[in-house]
Amino acid sequence: MRFARSAVGRSAIGVYLALAAQIATLTCLVVFEEARGKLLAQQVAMLGDNPDAPGAEAVVGAVTWFAVLILLVVSATIAAGCSYFAWLRQAGATPRMIAIAWFVPVLNLAAPALLLHALRQEAGLRESRRRTWLAMIAAWWACWLAMVFLILIRLPVTHSPQGRDLTGLGPSELAVAVIAALLCAATVREVTEARMSARPSGIAPRLKLLPALRSLPRHSYPARD
Repeated sequence: MRFARSAVGRSAIGVYLALAAQIATLTCLVVFEEARGKLLAQQVAMLGDNPDAPGAEAVVGAVTWFAVLILLVVSATIAAGCSYFAWLRQAGATPRMIAIAWFVPVLNLAAPALLLHALRQEAGLRESRRRTWLAMIAAWWACWLAMVFLILIRLPVTHSPQGRDLTGLGPSELAVAVIAALLCAATVREVTEARMSARPSGIAPRLKLLPALRSLPRHSYPARD
Protein backbone atom coordinates (compact mmCIF):
# COMPACT_ATOMS: atom_id res chain seq x y z
CA MET A 1 0.00 0.00 0.00
CA ARG A 2 2.70 2.46 1.00
CA PHE A 3 4.76 1.49 -2.05
CA ALA A 4 1.82 2.17 -4.37
CA ARG A 5 1.31 5.61 -2.86
CA SER A 6 4.98 6.49 -3.19
CA ALA A 7 4.92 5.22 -6.79
CA VAL A 8 2.19 7.64 -7.81
CA GLY A 9 4.13 10.44 -6.12
CA ARG A 10 7.29 9.59 -8.06
CA SER A 11 5.32 9.39 -11.28
CA ALA A 12 3.91 12.85 -10.61
CA ILE A 13 7.42 14.26 -10.19
CA GLY A 14 8.30 12.75 -13.55
CA VAL A 15 5.36 14.57 -15.12
CA TYR A 16 6.46 17.89 -13.60
CA LEU A 17 10.02 17.50 -14.89
CA ALA A 18 8.86 16.44 -18.36
CA LEU A 19 6.46 19.39 -18.61
CA ALA A 20 9.25 21.76 -17.53
CA ALA A 21 11.54 20.32 -20.21
CA GLN A 22 8.82 20.64 -22.83
CA ILE A 23 8.18 24.32 -22.02
CA ALA A 24 11.91 25.08 -21.84
CA THR A 25 12.61 23.59 -25.28
CA LEU A 26 9.50 25.19 -26.77
CA THR A 27 10.61 28.56 -25.39
CA CYS A 28 14.02 28.17 -27.02
CA LEU A 29 12.34 27.32 -30.33
CA VAL A 30 10.04 30.36 -30.16
CA VAL A 31 12.98 32.65 -29.31
CA PHE A 32 14.89 31.28 -32.31
CA GLU A 33 11.80 31.72 -34.46
CA GLU A 34 11.40 35.35 -33.40
CA ALA A 35 15.09 36.12 -33.95
CA ARG A 36 15.86 34.24 -37.18
CA GLY A 37 12.73 32.42 -38.31
CA LYS A 38 11.35 34.65 -41.06
CA LEU A 39 14.75 35.54 -42.51
CA LEU A 40 15.91 31.93 -42.46
CA ALA A 41 12.69 30.76 -44.09
CA GLN A 42 13.20 33.27 -46.90
CA GLN A 43 16.82 32.20 -47.37
CA VAL A 44 15.89 28.52 -47.50
CA ALA A 45 13.10 29.26 -49.99
CA MET A 46 15.50 31.15 -52.28
CA LEU A 47 18.04 28.32 -52.17
CA GLY A 48 15.43 25.74 -53.09
CA ASP A 49 16.72 22.15 -53.34
CA ASN A 50 20.19 23.14 -54.52
CA PRO A 51 22.72 22.67 -51.70
CA ASP A 52 25.48 24.18 -53.89
CA ALA A 53 23.65 27.45 -54.52
CA PRO A 54 25.45 30.67 -53.57
CA GLY A 55 24.87 31.49 -49.92
CA ALA A 56 24.00 27.91 -48.92
CA GLU A 57 26.95 27.64 -46.54
CA ALA A 58 25.83 30.78 -44.72
CA VAL A 59 22.58 29.21 -43.53
CA VAL A 60 23.92 25.74 -42.67
CA GLY A 61 24.62 26.67 -39.07
CA ALA A 62 21.21 28.26 -38.50
CA VAL A 63 19.41 25.34 -40.15
CA THR A 64 21.37 22.92 -37.96
CA TRP A 65 20.36 24.80 -34.81
CA PHE A 66 16.77 24.82 -35.97
CA ALA A 67 16.83 21.07 -36.57
CA VAL A 68 18.31 20.46 -33.13
CA LEU A 69 15.63 22.60 -31.47
CA ILE A 70 12.85 20.77 -33.32
CA LEU A 71 14.33 17.43 -32.22
CA LEU A 72 14.51 18.61 -28.60
CA VAL A 73 10.91 19.85 -28.63
CA VAL A 74 9.63 16.60 -30.14
CA SER A 75 11.66 14.51 -27.69
CA ALA A 76 10.47 16.55 -24.70
CA THR A 77 6.86 16.30 -25.89
CA ILE A 78 7.10 12.52 -26.27
CA ALA A 79 8.71 12.28 -22.82
CA ALA A 80 5.91 14.40 -21.34
CA GLY A 81 3.26 12.18 -22.92
CA CYS A 82 4.93 8.97 -21.74
CA SER A 83 5.42 10.27 -18.20
CA TYR A 84 1.79 11.43 -18.08
CA PHE A 85 0.48 8.05 -19.22
CA ALA A 86 2.75 6.32 -16.68
CA TRP A 87 1.34 8.58 -13.98
CA LEU A 88 -2.24 7.80 -15.05
CA ARG A 89 -1.43 4.11 -14.69
CA GLN A 90 -0.02 4.62 -11.21
CA ALA A 91 -3.02 6.77 -10.29
CA GLY A 92 -5.38 3.90 -10.98
CA ALA A 93 -6.33 4.04 -14.66
CA THR A 94 -6.15 0.83 -16.68
CA PRO A 95 -4.12 0.66 -19.92
CA ARG A 96 -7.33 -0.05 -21.86
CA MET A 97 -9.04 3.03 -20.45
CA ILE A 98 -6.00 5.22 -21.18
CA ALA A 99 -5.90 3.99 -24.77
CA ILE A 100 -9.63 4.56 -25.28
CA ALA A 101 -9.60 8.01 -23.70
CA TRP A 102 -6.61 9.38 -25.57
CA PHE A 103 -6.42 7.58 -28.91
CA VAL A 104 -10.00 6.98 -30.08
CA PRO A 105 -10.89 9.79 -32.54
CA VAL A 106 -13.71 12.16 -31.55
CA LEU A 107 -13.94 10.47 -28.16
CA ASN A 108 -10.53 11.91 -27.25
CA LEU A 109 -11.95 15.42 -27.50
CA ALA A 110 -13.45 14.99 -24.03
CA ALA A 111 -12.60 11.54 -22.63
CA PRO A 112 -9.15 12.43 -21.17
CA ALA A 113 -10.72 15.08 -18.94
CA LEU A 114 -13.48 12.65 -17.93
CA LEU A 115 -10.92 9.99 -17.06
CA LEU A 116 -9.03 12.43 -14.86
CA HIS A 117 -12.26 13.42 -13.17
CA ALA A 118 -13.06 9.75 -12.56
CA LEU A 119 -9.68 9.28 -10.89
CA ARG A 120 -10.29 12.28 -8.66
CA GLN A 121 -13.75 11.10 -7.69
CA GLU A 122 -12.52 7.59 -6.97
CA ALA A 123 -10.03 9.08 -4.49
CA GLY A 124 -12.84 10.93 -2.72
CA LEU A 125 -13.98 14.39 -3.81
CA ARG A 126 -15.59 16.56 -1.16
CA GLU A 127 -18.57 18.63 -2.26
CA SER A 128 -16.85 21.82 -1.08
CA ARG A 129 -13.94 21.05 -3.41
CA ARG A 130 -15.99 19.98 -6.42
CA ARG A 131 -16.46 23.41 -8.05
CA THR A 132 -12.78 24.30 -7.78
CA TRP A 133 -11.76 20.95 -9.22
CA LEU A 134 -14.23 21.13 -12.11
CA ALA A 135 -13.08 24.66 -12.96
CA MET A 136 -9.44 23.53 -12.88
CA ILE A 137 -9.94 20.51 -15.09
CA ALA A 138 -12.14 22.45 -17.55
CA ALA A 139 -9.54 25.22 -17.84
CA TRP A 140 -6.75 22.69 -18.36
CA TRP A 141 -8.57 20.82 -21.08
CA ALA A 142 -9.71 24.02 -22.83
CA CYS A 143 -6.10 25.29 -22.89
CA TRP A 144 -4.87 21.94 -24.17
CA LEU A 145 -7.36 21.92 -27.05
CA ALA A 146 -6.59 25.58 -27.80
CA MET A 147 -2.86 24.84 -27.92
CA VAL A 148 -3.32 21.92 -30.30
CA PHE A 149 -5.63 24.00 -32.50
CA LEU A 150 -3.21 26.95 -32.65
CA ILE A 151 -0.27 24.72 -33.52
CA LEU A 152 -2.18 22.92 -36.25
CA ILE A 153 -3.39 26.10 -37.95
CA ARG A 154 -0.01 27.84 -37.71
CA LEU A 155 2.26 25.09 -38.96
CA PRO A 156 3.28 25.86 -42.57
CA VAL A 157 2.62 22.33 -43.81
CA THR A 158 0.85 23.13 -47.06
CA HIS A 159 2.18 26.65 -47.60
CA SER A 160 5.44 27.88 -49.02
CA PRO A 161 7.85 28.98 -46.26
CA GLN A 162 8.76 32.13 -48.20
CA GLY A 163 7.57 35.17 -46.31
CA ARG A 164 6.51 33.01 -43.37
CA ASP A 165 8.12 31.79 -40.18
CA LEU A 166 9.70 28.37 -40.02
CA THR A 167 7.10 26.78 -37.76
CA GLY A 168 4.50 29.51 -37.30
CA LEU A 169 4.92 29.29 -33.53
CA GLY A 170 5.07 32.55 -31.63
CA PRO A 171 4.55 34.15 -28.21
CA SER A 172 0.79 33.52 -28.26
CA GLU A 173 1.21 29.78 -28.84
CA LEU A 174 3.93 29.67 -26.18
CA ALA A 175 1.70 31.49 -23.67
CA VAL A 176 -1.14 29.01 -24.19
CA ALA A 177 1.30 26.10 -23.90
CA VAL A 178 2.69 27.47 -20.62
CA ILE A 179 -0.82 27.88 -19.16
CA ALA A 180 -1.80 24.39 -20.30
CA ALA A 181 1.35 22.91 -18.72
CA LEU A 182 0.77 24.73 -15.42
CA LEU A 183 -2.85 23.60 -15.28
CA CYS A 184 -1.85 20.06 -16.19
CA ALA A 185 0.68 20.05 -13.34
CA ALA A 186 -2.00 21.41 -11.00
CA THR A 187 -4.47 18.66 -11.89
CA VAL A 188 -1.76 16.01 -11.52
CA ARG A 189 -0.87 17.38 -8.09
CA GLU A 190 -4.54 17.44 -7.06
CA VAL A 191 -5.16 13.83 -8.03
CA THR A 192 -1.81 12.65 -6.65
CA GLU A 193 -2.38 14.16 -3.23
CA ALA A 194 -5.93 12.78 -3.14
CA ARG A 195 -4.75 9.30 -4.12
CA MET A 196 -1.94 9.33 -1.55
CA SER A 197 -4.22 10.40 1.28
CA ALA A 198 -7.28 8.33 0.39
CA ARG A 199 -7.94 4.67 0.97
CA PRO A 200 -7.97 3.00 -2.47
CA SER A 201 -11.12 1.09 -3.28
CA GLY A 202 -9.37 -1.37 -5.58
CA ILE A 203 -11.87 -0.63 -8.33
CA ALA A 204 -10.54 0.89 -11.53
CA PRO A 205 -12.24 4.18 -12.46
CA ARG A 206 -14.64 4.05 -15.37
CA LEU A 207 -15.74 6.58 -17.89
CA LYS A 208 -19.50 6.83 -17.50
CA LEU A 209 -20.12 7.93 -21.07
CA LEU A 210 -23.25 5.80 -21.46
CA PRO A 211 -25.19 6.03 -18.20
CA ALA A 212 -28.32 4.92 -20.04
CA LEU A 213 -26.95 1.39 -20.04
CA ARG A 214 -27.80 1.18 -16.38
CA SER A 215 -31.49 1.53 -17.13
CA LEU A 216 -31.61 -1.37 -19.58
CA PRO A 217 -33.95 -4.14 -18.36
CA ARG A 218 -32.37 -7.35 -17.27
CA HIS A 219 -33.30 -10.54 -19.11
CA SER A 220 -35.05 -13.21 -17.13
CA TYR A 221 -34.32 -16.76 -17.99
CA PRO A 222 -36.63 -19.73 -17.22
CA ALA A 223 -35.44 -22.05 -14.55
CA ARG A 224 -34.08 -25.34 -15.74
CA ASP A 225 -35.62 -28.62 -14.54
